[in-house]
Amino acid sequence: MTEDEIKQNFSHNLLKLRKSRNLTQTKLAEALNYSDKAVSKWEVGAVLPDIETLVCIADFFGVKVNDLIYSKKRNIDRKFTIKNLVITFLSILGVWLIAAITFYILTSTTNLDRLYLIFIGALPISFILAIIFSSLWFNKLAVFISISGFVWTGLGTIYLILNSTAYWFIFIIGIILQVMVTLGCFLGKILTRR
Repeated sequence: MTEDEIKQNFSHNLLKLRKSRNLTQTKLAEALNYSDKAVSKWEVGAVLPDIETLVCIADFFGVKVNDLIYSKKRNIDRKFTIKNLVITFLSILGVWLIAAITFYILTSTTNLDRLYLIFIGALPISFILAIIFSSLWFNKLAVFISISGFVWTGLGTIYLILNSTAYWFIFIIGIILQVMVTLGCFLGKILTRR
């Protein structure tokens, strides 16, 4: 492999990894203690960083140096995404495990009604975790879906806890919040393009 091929592979892989974390060149440069101009030169394939810097970049993204300089970019993205998906789903399953244990303990020790609400309450908590992990690792669509899920499961949980049809207006609030979330996501996309 020639030096030009290594530069090209590295620039492509670095760009993909940076975007997969929703980082700007400036944010990546700050994290690596380099200038954003250096990151820009790396991404256009003008310059290849020294070996120590390659090791730092690989450590930062949780990949091997070989993954940065070889053209197997799809495998990098897939490994990164699968690992993050597993962590996300395990965290969300932890919420449901806690809900199940709490439900079992309370049904065994108390005579409370409507204990099923424990599971209903686990829904918005699961979406809070999804928002956090989507913001860290996934694309903006995943963040949008997570926020929307939180809005509707949160409002649905409140409605069920209040246990009265008199609170139907909660769903009007949901529609307004959904419009705000949608506009926020689309306006954010439009503003970041400029």
